[in-house]
Amino acid sequence: MGLSAGVRWRGDDLALVGPSGRERAPIEALVFDLGGTLDHDGGSWGQRFRALLAAAGAPAERVDAALEAGEQALLAHPRAADLGLSEMVRVHLDAQLAAAGLADATLSARLHGDFVAETASALRGRRGLLERLARRLPLAVVSNGCGNSRRLLAEEGLDGLFVAIVDSSEVGFWKPDPRILEPALAKLGVAAERTAVVGDRLDRDAAAARAAGARAVWVTDPSGLDPGDARLLEVDAVVASVDAFDPEPAR
Repeated sequence: MGLSAGVRWRGDDLALVGPSGRERAPIEALVFDLGGTLDHDGGSWGQRFRALLAAAGAPAERVDAALEAGEQALLAHPRAADLGLSEMVRVHLDAQLAAAGLADATLSARLHGDFVAETASALRGRRGLLERLARRLPLAVVSNGCGNSRRLLAEEGLDGLFVAIVDSSEVGFWKPDPRILEPALAKLGVAAERTAVVGDRLDRDAAAARAAGARAVWVTDPSGLDPGDARLLEVDAVVASVDAFDPEPAR
């Protein structure tokens, strides 16, 4: 397909490589999305829940409403900001399955266990990468969430690796609103144009980055892309995995 890997380390400098192969000015800070990026390369919670509901036999016409029910149940939860991963997924799934007409304790337990295990394992597996990155560049997380982003990262001991953790429910702005990036940029102490925002959503992560004057890196499976894909005009680089940023990849 002709697309480059998207990022390149040259000594201590991290450069983004555009889809055309042109190298950009060095990046001095990284802002990561959480759900769908740090916890799963390019797979949002919505996409993953959609696949689980379909596999469980949810009627196609009920899936969208079920996903919305899960989101609303979480945002309305009185302790949303204090929820850990397991309880957060439980709230989501219980509301989804009820809305899809699939309320069943055995099914819920199975889906819950699989989703939590996969997500926790992915986050845990990022530790080495993030530690290596944090020795080179200041890092931040900016997430559309229910106020518990720091709690989710702390569960895996990752929160101390970021100079800023910004949750939309805490600051009152949601991506793609570029104002959600302002607290992170202030703490990073790096100009927006030398900061890369890394995420799986063009309509949220990349749009917020561009509006703020920052660089946008899209985490997605590149196999369905070609150099002429119009979506590539919205980003500065494409990577298949957050692991592409590793300054010390295993040989």
